[in-house]
Amino acid sequence: MPVEIGLETYAEKPVVLPFFTGHVARGLLLHIVRMVDPSASGLLHELNVSKPYSVTPLRFRSRGRAEGGYVLDPMFPCRVSFRFLKDEYATLLLSFFQKQNSVLVFDTVFRIASLSVNCKSYEELEKEAGAVDTFRLSFRSPTYFASLGSGFHWMFPDVVKIFSGLMRCWNLFSDGRRFGKEEYVAYREWLGKNAGVSEYELWTRLAVMKSKKATGFVGWATYELKDKDSEWNRITCMLAKYAEYANVGGNKTGGFGVTKLIPSSH
Repeated sequence: MPVEIGLETYAEKPVVLPFFTGHVARGLLLHIVRMVDPSASGLLHELNVSKPYSVTPLRFRSRGRAEGGYVLDPMFPCRVSFRFLKDEYATLLLSFFQKQNSVLVFDTVFRIASLSVNCKSYEELEKEAGAVDTFRLSFRSPTYFASLGSGFHWMFPDVVKIFSGLMRCWNLFSDGRRFGKEEYVAYREWLGKNAGVSEYELWTRLAVMKSKKATGFVGWATYELKDKDSEWNRITCMLAKYAEYANVGGNKTGGFGVTKLIPSSH
Protein backbone atom coordinates (compact mmCIF):
# COMPACT_ATOMS: atom_id res chain seq x y z
CA MET A 1 0.00 0.00 0.00
CA PRO A 2 1.46 3.43 -0.90
CA VAL A 3 1.81 5.62 2.20
CA GLU A 4 2.90 9.24 2.65
CA ILE A 5 4.12 10.43 6.06
CA GLY A 6 4.36 14.20 6.40
CA LEU A 7 6.24 15.94 9.21
CA GLU A 8 5.89 19.51 10.40
CA THR A 9 8.88 20.39 12.55
CA TYR A 10 10.44 23.41 14.28
CA ALA A 11 14.19 23.82 14.58
CA GLU A 12 15.57 24.81 17.99
CA LYS A 13 17.91 27.37 16.39
CA PRO A 14 18.80 28.84 12.99
CA VAL A 15 20.74 26.43 10.79
CA VAL A 16 22.19 26.68 7.30
CA LEU A 17 20.54 24.13 5.01
CA PRO A 18 21.82 23.41 1.48
CA PHE A 19 20.26 25.17 -1.49
CA PHE A 20 18.69 21.82 -2.44
CA THR A 21 17.69 19.56 0.44
CA GLY A 22 16.42 16.39 -1.22
CA HIS A 23 19.52 14.43 -0.20
CA VAL A 24 19.13 15.78 3.37
CA ALA A 25 15.59 14.37 3.49
CA ARG A 26 16.82 11.01 2.18
CA GLY A 27 19.63 10.91 4.75
CA LEU A 28 17.15 11.67 7.53
CA LEU A 29 14.81 8.91 6.38
CA LEU A 30 17.57 6.30 6.11
CA HIS A 31 18.92 7.28 9.54
CA ILE A 32 15.49 6.82 11.14
CA VAL A 33 14.98 3.43 9.46
CA ARG A 34 18.47 2.32 10.54
CA MET A 35 17.66 3.25 14.16
CA VAL A 36 14.59 1.00 14.08
CA ASP A 37 15.70 -1.85 11.79
CA PRO A 38 19.28 -1.88 10.44
CA SER A 39 18.50 -4.71 8.02
CA ALA A 40 15.65 -2.73 6.43
CA SER A 41 17.99 0.24 6.09
CA GLY A 42 20.42 -2.00 4.23
CA LEU A 43 17.72 -2.96 1.75
CA LEU A 44 16.90 0.72 1.12
CA HIS A 45 20.59 1.40 0.53
CA GLU A 46 21.01 -1.28 -2.15
CA LEU A 47 22.60 0.00 -5.33
CA ASN A 48 21.22 -0.37 -8.84
CA VAL A 49 17.75 -1.46 -7.81
CA SER A 50 14.49 0.48 -7.79
CA LYS A 51 13.78 1.70 -4.28
CA PRO A 52 10.32 1.46 -2.69
CA TYR A 53 10.34 5.06 -1.45
CA SER A 54 10.66 8.70 -2.44
CA VAL A 55 11.09 11.95 -0.50
CA THR A 56 10.37 15.63 -0.85
CA PRO A 57 13.02 18.27 -0.21
CA LEU A 58 12.70 20.13 3.11
CA ARG A 59 10.39 23.15 2.79
CA PHE A 60 11.12 26.08 5.13
CA ARG A 61 11.22 29.87 5.50
CA SER A 62 14.66 31.39 5.05
CA ARG A 63 16.21 34.32 6.95
CA GLY A 64 18.72 34.85 4.21
CA ARG A 65 21.44 33.29 2.15
CA ALA A 66 24.79 31.98 3.39
CA GLU A 67 27.77 30.59 1.56
CA GLY A 68 26.56 27.00 1.76
CA GLY A 69 22.82 27.47 1.49
CA TYR A 70 19.86 29.22 3.12
CA VAL A 71 19.54 30.12 6.81
CA LEU A 72 16.42 28.46 8.20
CA ASP A 73 14.19 30.73 10.30
CA PRO A 74 13.22 28.68 13.39
CA MET A 75 10.10 30.81 13.95
CA PHE A 76 8.46 29.04 11.01
CA PRO A 77 7.80 25.34 10.34
CA CYS A 78 10.06 23.09 8.32
CA ARG A 79 8.13 20.40 6.43
CA VAL A 80 9.17 17.18 4.75
CA SER A 81 7.34 14.14 3.38
CA PHE A 82 8.45 10.53 3.07
CA ARG A 83 6.58 8.32 0.59
CA PHE A 84 6.60 4.53 0.64
CA LEU A 85 5.41 2.19 -2.09
CA LYS A 86 5.34 -0.72 0.37
CA ASP A 87 3.71 -0.01 3.71
CA GLU A 88 6.04 -2.07 5.92
CA TYR A 89 8.64 0.69 5.68
CA ALA A 90 6.09 3.29 6.78
CA THR A 91 5.43 1.15 9.86
CA LEU A 92 9.09 1.50 10.85
CA LEU A 93 8.86 5.30 10.77
CA LEU A 94 5.65 5.36 12.76
CA SER A 95 7.18 3.13 15.45
CA PHE A 96 10.12 5.55 15.67
CA PHE A 97 7.87 8.57 16.18
CA GLN A 98 5.83 6.79 18.84
CA LYS A 99 8.96 7.03 21.01
CA GLN A 100 10.64 10.16 19.64
CA ASN A 101 9.27 13.68 19.21
CA SER A 102 12.36 15.13 17.54
CA VAL A 103 14.96 14.44 14.86
CA LEU A 104 18.50 15.72 14.40
CA VAL A 105 19.45 17.48 11.17
CA PHE A 106 23.17 18.23 11.08
CA ASP A 107 23.78 19.62 14.61
CA THR A 108 20.27 20.97 15.16
CA VAL A 109 17.29 19.40 16.94
CA PHE A 110 13.98 19.65 15.05
CA ARG A 111 10.90 19.14 17.25
CA ILE A 112 7.95 17.33 15.67
CA ALA A 113 4.89 19.58 15.82
CA SER A 114 2.60 17.30 13.82
CA LEU A 115 2.63 14.12 11.79
CA SER A 116 0.20 13.25 9.01
CA VAL A 117 -0.40 9.91 7.28
CA ASN A 118 -1.99 9.63 3.86
CA CYS A 119 -2.40 6.25 2.18
CA LYS A 120 -4.18 4.55 -0.71
CA SER A 121 -4.06 0.87 -1.47
CA TYR A 122 -3.16 -0.20 -4.98
CA GLU A 123 -6.70 -1.53 -5.32
CA GLU A 124 -8.16 1.84 -4.27
CA LEU A 125 -5.96 3.75 -6.72
CA GLU A 126 -7.19 1.51 -9.52
CA LYS A 127 -10.85 1.54 -8.43
CA GLU A 128 -11.06 5.32 -7.99
CA ALA A 129 -9.52 6.21 -11.36
CA GLY A 130 -11.91 7.29 -14.10
CA ALA A 131 -11.42 8.24 -17.73
CA VAL A 132 -10.89 11.96 -18.43
CA ASP A 133 -10.12 14.30 -21.31
CA THR A 134 -7.36 16.27 -19.57
CA PHE A 135 -5.44 16.63 -16.31
CA ARG A 136 -2.42 18.59 -15.18
CA LEU A 137 0.77 17.50 -13.42
CA SER A 138 2.68 20.00 -11.31
CA PHE A 139 6.42 19.28 -11.06
CA ARG A 140 7.41 20.68 -7.67
CA SER A 141 11.07 19.75 -7.51
CA PRO A 142 13.66 19.44 -10.30
CA THR A 143 12.70 16.61 -12.65
CA TYR A 144 14.64 14.88 -15.41
CA PHE A 145 14.63 11.64 -17.36
CA ALA A 146 17.43 9.40 -18.57
CA SER A 147 18.25 9.67 -22.24
CA LEU A 148 19.80 6.42 -23.43
CA GLY A 149 23.06 6.82 -25.30
CA SER A 150 23.37 10.47 -24.36
CA GLY A 151 25.37 12.30 -21.71
CA PHE A 152 22.48 14.72 -21.31
CA HIS A 153 19.20 14.33 -19.44
CA TRP A 154 15.81 14.54 -21.12
CA MET A 155 14.33 17.83 -19.89
CA PHE A 156 10.67 17.60 -20.89
CA PRO A 157 7.70 15.75 -19.29
CA ASP A 158 7.14 13.46 -22.25
CA VAL A 159 3.96 11.47 -21.83
CA VAL A 160 5.47 8.09 -22.82
CA LYS A 161 8.52 8.51 -20.57
CA ILE A 162 6.45 9.54 -17.54
CA PHE A 163 3.65 6.98 -17.70
CA SER A 164 5.58 3.97 -18.96
CA GLY A 165 8.06 4.66 -16.12
CA LEU A 166 5.21 4.84 -13.61
CA MET A 167 3.80 1.55 -14.91
CA ARG A 168 7.19 -0.14 -14.44
CA CYS A 169 7.32 1.20 -10.88
CA TRP A 170 3.75 0.03 -10.21
CA ASN A 171 4.62 -3.45 -11.45
CA LEU A 172 7.60 -3.66 -9.09
CA PHE A 173 5.75 -2.82 -5.90
CA SER A 174 2.01 -3.41 -6.37
CA ASP A 175 0.39 -5.97 -4.11
CA GLY A 176 -2.65 -5.90 -6.37
CA ARG A 177 -2.93 -5.86 -10.15
CA ARG A 178 0.24 -5.98 -12.23
CA PHE A 179 0.62 -5.51 -15.97
CA GLY A 180 2.23 -8.14 -18.19
CA LYS A 181 4.89 -7.48 -20.82
CA GLU A 182 2.36 -7.51 -23.66
CA GLU A 183 0.15 -5.06 -21.75
CA TYR A 184 3.12 -2.77 -21.15
CA VAL A 185 4.00 -2.75 -24.86
CA ALA A 186 0.34 -2.13 -25.79
CA TYR A 187 0.14 0.72 -23.27
CA ARG A 188 3.24 2.46 -24.67
CA GLU A 189 1.74 2.20 -28.14
CA TRP A 190 -1.58 3.61 -26.90
CA LEU A 191 0.18 6.53 -25.19
CA GLY A 192 2.05 7.39 -28.38
CA LYS A 193 -1.22 7.59 -30.34
CA ASN A 194 -3.72 8.90 -27.77
CA ALA A 195 -1.95 11.05 -25.18
CA GLY A 196 0.14 14.18 -25.31
CA VAL A 197 1.08 17.51 -23.76
CA SER A 198 -1.40 20.22 -24.80
CA GLU A 199 0.13 23.11 -22.82
CA TYR A 200 2.93 23.68 -20.35
CA GLU A 201 4.91 26.23 -18.39
CA LEU A 202 8.33 24.92 -17.43
CA TRP A 203 11.68 26.30 -16.43
CA THR A 204 14.96 24.71 -15.42
CA ARG A 205 16.42 24.70 -11.92
CA LEU A 206 19.90 23.71 -10.81
CA ALA A 207 20.04 21.48 -7.73
CA VAL A 208 23.36 21.63 -5.85
CA MET A 209 24.09 18.63 -3.59
CA LYS A 210 27.48 19.01 -1.88
CA SER A 211 29.97 18.45 -4.70
CA LYS A 212 27.30 17.25 -7.16
CA LYS A 213 24.97 19.25 -9.36
CA ALA A 214 21.97 18.29 -11.45
CA THR A 215 19.56 20.34 -13.53
CA GLY A 216 15.88 19.53 -13.83
CA PHE A 217 12.67 21.21 -14.90
CA VAL A 218 9.91 22.49 -12.64
CA GLY A 219 6.48 23.91 -13.49
CA TRP A 220 3.42 22.22 -14.92
CA ALA A 221 2.10 20.41 -17.98
CA THR A 222 -1.44 19.66 -19.11
CA TYR A 223 -2.02 16.24 -20.66
CA GLU A 224 -4.79 15.55 -23.15
CA LEU A 225 -6.13 12.01 -23.50
CA LYS A 226 -8.23 10.61 -26.34
CA ASP A 227 -10.26 7.42 -26.50
CA LYS A 228 -12.17 7.68 -23.21
CA ASP A 229 -13.62 4.22 -23.86
CA SER A 230 -10.18 2.61 -23.59
CA GLU A 231 -9.07 1.16 -20.27
CA TRP A 232 -5.65 2.76 -20.89
CA ASN A 233 -7.22 6.20 -20.44
CA ARG A 234 -8.32 5.22 -16.94
CA ILE A 235 -4.98 3.52 -16.19
CA THR A 236 -3.17 6.74 -17.14
CA CYS A 237 -5.25 8.66 -14.60
CA MET A 238 -4.48 5.99 -11.99
CA LEU A 239 -0.74 6.32 -12.64
CA ALA A 240 -0.96 10.12 -12.50
CA LYS A 241 -2.26 9.79 -8.93
CA TYR A 242 0.37 7.16 -8.14
CA ALA A 243 3.04 9.70 -9.13
CA GLU A 244 2.24 11.61 -5.91
CA TYR A 245 3.72 8.68 -3.99
CA ALA A 246 6.39 7.47 -6.42
CA ASN A 247 7.84 10.74 -7.83
CA VAL A 248 8.88 10.62 -11.49
CA GLY A 249 12.14 10.58 -13.44
CA GLY A 250 15.65 10.23 -12.06
CA ASN A 251 16.88 10.34 -8.43
CA LYS A 252 13.40 10.02 -6.94
CA THR A 253 14.84 8.96 -3.59
CA GLY A 254 16.84 12.20 -3.50
CA GLY A 255 13.86 14.54 -3.70
CA PHE A 256 13.74 14.91 -7.49
CA GLY A 257 10.54 14.52 -9.49
CA VAL A 258 8.04 15.50 -6.75
CA THR A 259 4.73 15.56 -8.64
CA LYS A 260 1.18 16.67 -7.83
CA LEU A 261 -1.92 15.72 -9.82
CA ILE A 262 -4.29 18.59 -10.54
CA PRO A 263 -7.59 17.20 -11.92
CA SER A 264 -9.29 19.07 -14.74
CA SER A 265 -11.93 21.56 -13.58
CA HIS A 266 -14.10 21.04 -16.64
